[in-house]
Amino acid sequence: MGSKVGLSAVQSYLERLHGELLAITDGEVANYIPELTRADPAWLGIALVTVDGHVYQAGDSRQSFTIQSISKAITYGAALEDRGLEHVVSRVGVEPSGEAFNSISLEPESGRPLNPMINAGAIATTGMIEAKADADPMQRILDTFARYTGRPLEIDEKVYRSESDTGHRNRAIAHLLYGHEILDRAPEEVLDLYFRQCSILVNARDLAMMGACLANNGVNPVTGVVALKPHYVEKVLSVMNTCGMYDYSGAWIFEVGMPAKSGVGGGIMAVLPGQFGIGVFSPALDEKGNSVRGIEACRRLSRDFSLHLFNVARSTSATILRAVFDSTIFASRRRRGAAEMEVLSKEGHRVRICELQGELAFGNTESVTLEMLQAVSEVDYLVVDFKRVIAVDRAAILLLQDLCRRTAELGKQIFITECRHLYQLKKHLRARDDAARQPNWLHFDDTDHAVEWCENQIIAAADIETAEEEHADDLCQHYLCSGLTATELEDLRSKGSERHFASGDSIVKTGDPAESMYFILSGEVEVSIDTEAKHQLRLTTLGPGNTFGEIALVSQGQRTADVVAAKKTACLEVRLDALSDAVRIKMLANMAGYLASRLEQNTTLMQHLG
Repeated sequence: MGSKVGLSAVQSYLERLHGELLAITDGEVANYIPELTRADPAWLGIALVTVDGHVYQAGDSRQSFTIQSISKAITYGAALEDRGLEHVVSRVGVEPSGEAFNSISLEPESGRPLNPMINAGAIATTGMIEAKADADPMQRILDTFARYTGRPLEIDEKVYRSESDTGHRNRAIAHLLYGHEILDRAPEEVLDLYFRQCSILVNARDLAMMGACLANNGVNPVTGVVALKPHYVEKVLSVMNTCGMYDYSGAWIFEVGMPAKSGVGGGIMAVLPGQFGIGVFSPALDEKGNSVRGIEACRRLSRDFSLHLFNVARSTSATILRAVFDSTIFASRRRRGAAEMEVLSKEGHRVRICELQGELAFGNTESVTLEMLQAVSEVDYLVVDFKRVIAVDRAAILLLQDLCRRTAELGKQIFITECRHLYQLKKHLRARDDAARQPNWLHFDDTDHAVEWCENQIIAAADIETAEEEHADDLCQHYLCSGLTATELEDLRSKGSERHFASGDSIVKTGDPAESMYFILSGEVEVSIDTEAKHQLRLTTLGPGNTFGEIALVSQGQRTADVVAAKKTACLEVRLDALSDAVRIKMLANMAGYLASRLEQNTTLMQHLG
């Protein structure tokens, strides 16, 4: 995975979890199949694969072991595809047995096994795999597994022979099934297939990839190959959910809450539908035949990231990343002079704005934060807008915390904005020591002010001297006065009156008569309106060399916005009825040109958003 792994909060978590689980030494390696006793109880591999195809691994995730009973879930899906749901259910039920994996749980009269996850049901299921013209049943099973894992798999011949030599209980089960006409092929033929199937070599990464296929509606998220037809995925997950952990299934779904399947080889495959698959390998088993460390790994993942299946996420859009743009396309509302605009046209790409939407959960947030972390290598400032996010779960909050922390470690600035409605997110971000830096991650409530701050840093670094600021008292620097003669400019100044305002002073209020316009000589003003939600929305911020109130040249009605001095400000106020016709015509032409350029900018933005 290259550098992506080093940036991922998920990778960091798995490595930390791996280190903590190494301290657990409970359990024993399976010994009823002699060849399995060769496994080193110290082995521990953890892998997680998301439905977006991101792969995370820690520890002995590439260590091979035999799949054992985990194969039952995959073969059950293959049998459904070969024989159809009606036929399969007529011979294998879907009821939990509440008994051990090797129990002889058959319905008294029909002889039908209770479910496909116990040995009796799995033997029956394996017997339904059909031969094709180009492949015998075993080759078809291997081909099926390869679609899930994305690589060809092999059989451990030593384990196969060991299973075959010691599988007397399974032979008894197979003959009972044959006697009840559940099997339509000779018991020894089906058993040989079953023993070989359980002896397929996999690793923790393979299990996670298998789980990810089921989480992704049957499609391998890395190769794009359909591993299982989508309408059978829910059937496989259902029996995994109720029967996959044998007589521990009830406690498992209560504590962990993910469909899963275990095997006596030490593996566990778990699935969180729509998000990811997990594979854990550790050979030491508990008294029920499940990996001790594997259960604890899944339990902690579920707890730490709120991944319980019944912690239901409301439906959301296909992607939470609504839009991505930079400051060259989506600039702040601060009106700037020509020199500043030139700098931002060249350097504005260093400010990246990401708009999120919908409900943030582990799966979608993991993908988006990874994408944003990669973007940080290309930009210096990242603004993440949460205006359209309706909820953020615990797992997403942890990932977002890590995004902020890692961005800061890289010497870049990140702002989380428009999140007033997301109390838990704000609470957890404020709790981090990293957030003590100024300005901190939550410094700006709205995206516009955050983008403006980022632009200001770029402009300050450029160390430009703007004519607008140096000569703002010279009216010819104001766009509205372009083309006016020296005599007209002098006449304009003589007809105006210089006004001074302290920071916070109201200059213009909505509804006031629109009888004059203002040329800013020094300081800064903020133009805003009240929204229907009783919030103030900033329209723009204006500094020296800018003008406000000029719309009254076209429509001398009432003011449509509030203007407040953002700092100590000096303006030249000119009454509209004092303007000569010649000056008014030139100003109207200048205003038309300015509005045309703004329309062009907005059109570019709309094209990008579209």
